[in-house]
Amino acid sequence: MEYIFVDFEMNQIDNSHPDELKICKNEIIEIGAVKLDDTYKEIDSFKTYVKPGITPVTSRITNLTGITNEMVDDAPDFAIAMDRFIAWGLSADVIYAWSENDLRQFNRERKLKSYNNPDAQKLASKWKDFQKEFARMLGTRRRLALSDAVFYLGEDFQGKEHDALWDARNTAEVFVLSKNREKFEKIMAPIMNAYKPKENMTYSIGDVFGNINLPE
Repeated sequence: MEYIFVDFEMNQIDNSHPDELKICKNEIIEIGAVKLDDTYKEIDSFKTYVKPGITPVTSRITNLTGITNEMVDDAPDFAIAMDRFIAWGLSADVIYAWSENDLRQFNRERKLKSYNNPDAQKLASKWKDFQKEFARMLGTRRRLALSDAVFYLGEDFQGKEHDALWDARNTAEVFVLSKNREKFEKIMAPIMNAYKPKENMTYSIGDVFGNINLPE
C-alpha cells in the first residue's frame, strides 16, 4: 500500500483573461508531494515549481508563498510538470490532499490547457480529501485549516506554511497521527466535545420567566 499526500500552490489569473477565467481561476505554480509506505514511513518526495502560462506571479502570491517570477522563469510548464508528477505518483493506491481545492484545480487547469495525458484521470480517480475525513473523525462538518489540525494534535508545523512540499508533509503527519485511534481520541477529546451538536436551545417566554406575576 502506498499513500501520496500532495499540495499545490497557485497564482490567480488576472481579469484581462475573461475566457480563461470562465474555466479556471488559477494556475499551479508549485507541486509538492510525499509518498508513504504501508507502515506510514516517508519513502520519497516530489517538488517542482511550475511556470504559469497566462499571468505572472503576483506580489500577493509572492508575499504568501515566497515564490517569485524569477523562481518560475526556468521551471517546466504545466504539461511537463504534470507529466513528471503523474509518472512519479501513479503507483500510489490513494492520493490525499488537504481540502478538495487541489483536485478541482487539477481538473480545471487540465481542461483549460487541453492537457491530455492518458493517465491523468486515473490519477484523479485515486484522489481523496483528507480535510473532510479529518472533520468526520471529529464529528463535525467544519473544515479546519491544516495548521490548526497540526496544533490541535499537539505538534509543531514542520517547515513553512504555503510551501507545497511542507504542506503535503504536514498533511501526511496529521494522517499518521490519526491512525493511532486511541491516542488521537485522547488528544482530540476536548475538540471533539466542542464540536458535538448542542441541545435545542429554543425556549418560550414562559420557560424563561416561569410563573412570575407581572403587574397589571
